[in-house]
Amino acid sequence: MPDLPDALHDYYREKARDLPTAPSPVSDLLRTLDNAVNDQLYGDGPQSAVDAAFEAVLDHPQSTWKREVLSYRLRQLFYS
Repeated sequence: MPDLPDALHDYYREKARDLPTAPSPVSDLLRTLDNAVNDQLYGDGPQSAVDAAFEAVLDHPQSTWKREVLSYRLRQLFYS
């Protein structure tokens, strides 16, 4: 990430850590999906919002998520 201040570059170099990368373009869609599942589980949110957010993650052109893996992620985060 080239737009970091010099002090942060120095910090990462001193700690021998990789520089942070830009967030995935799908991360906002995943957050929307997580919020929809939370609303459905704890706030009487509609299942249709969960379904729409789920499909939005899968349909994004830069998404590498597979339906089975995304379902597994939801089960692990919310239903286990």
